[in-house]
Amino acid sequence: MKTAFPRFVPVVAVIVVLISGAYSFYHHDRPRIDALGYDQIGWNLARGLGYVEDESNAATPEKDFAINRVGPGYEFFLAGVYTVFGHKIWVVWMLHALLRGVSVVLVFLISRLLFSQNEKIGIVAAILFGFVPDLIVVNGLLLTETLFIFLLLLVTYISLVAVRGQSRSMPALAGLFFAFAIMTRPIAILPFLAFIALFIWRKNWKEVLLSVLFPLIIIGTWSSFVSRRYSTFILTTGVGTYDLWVGNNIDAKGGFEKTAEQLEARHSLSVAELDTISRSKYVAFITSHPLRFLELQWRKTALYFSLIRPGGYWIHLMAHPFERLLTLYASAFWTAALFIFGLAGAWVLYRKRNDISWYLLAVFALLQPLAVIPIIVETRYRYPFFPFLAVFAAYFLLLRPIMRGAFFGALAVIIIFTGYDAIYNASEIASKIMSVFAF
Repeated sequence: MKTAFPRFVPVVAVIVVLISGAYSFYHHDRPRIDALGYDQIGWNLARGLGYVEDESNAATPEKDFAINRVGPGYEFFLAGVYTVFGHKIWVVWMLHALLRGVSVVLVFLISRLLFSQNEKIGIVAAILFGFVPDLIVVNGLLLTETLFIFLLLLVTYISLVAVRGQSRSMPALAGLFFAFAIMTRPIAILPFLAFIALFIWRKNWKEVLLSVLFPLIIIGTWSSFVSRRYSTFILTTGVGTYDLWVGNNIDAKGGFEKTAEQLEARHSLSVAELDTISRSKYVAFITSHPLRFLELQWRKTALYFSLIRPGGYWIHLMAHPFERLLTLYASAFWTAALFIFGLAGAWVLYRKRNDISWYLLAVFALLQPLAVIPIIVETRYRYPFFPFLAVFAAYFLLLRPIMRGAFFGALAVIIIFTGYDAIYNASEIASKIMSVFAF
């Protein structure tokens, strides 16, 4: 296995770090909504007030709803930063930018592992991923995406090395970072289970034990702590069943639109009560309206793959109409390229049926949309899928000859999803378009 890499790769990584950091400092956005919640939890942790969002709940943490934020990995990350540097958000921006630079290198290493005969694929993949406009924007927001994508890429690379048997320590190392990834966003548990399933299928029991060791210790300890605090089972966060209810009800549209009943329940019920009612409402919806439930899953799939859902409607851009328009155009172009060329490349690789590393990467990639579509789909929930699409897209773009059938097949799939989204959500999309050109 090669250990060195072309000089061009660190150059790309450094440029990505500089652009991401510069964007964050230029807009200097303050934490809002989810970001504000993460910031408050992290600052309270750093000050020794415990895992609470409202510091007035420090003495009665069971009354606090911090557990209903995605976490706790990102909140502990912020707490570590604030403990060392004080409550300085610009330090988080810098660390985000550095994580993005390392993520670029990881995309290259993953590509080279799969396509050792052609390092150009890794270079193109690194460029496609590094300069995604959406990920540059999110660098300056205190959201989980930057840290989670880094951890996801790290566990992906370590997992690919581990299944090739190139290092005996890799299963345990993969388990350690899988634990961190799951603690940051619980959807990482799906690729972790796929990783474990591969070793079980191979009957590599030692590797199975090594892989689950750290997740059992880290996640098990946290789960035991918060489950006792809130008197209900919680793996990492209490947000899961509530999101299932929000994303699956008779009035749902696929996104994070909450009904009056759901808002009232969130603010009036305890964590245990909210978990119970959310689960019962979700099951009742499936059993009472099975066809509506299935249609809703199709609608959310269309939302996920739609090209008319670019990332640019951020609050900090509302006062800068030209920059918002530029961001929307750049996001739309980059997203279209990733989805079309990425899906085409994935199909070609599937037809070629490469080694076990490709199958594992394909499963990790497929689990990104499968993890969120059954729950809720928002534009930023697609971001963890982007690095995988970048790898597949780079492979396709460097194919000689280009396989037109795969390209037009992927294009047709994307057009179908985009068309459904455009028809079903015409009024919402028209309203957003008018807001962009209202300057």
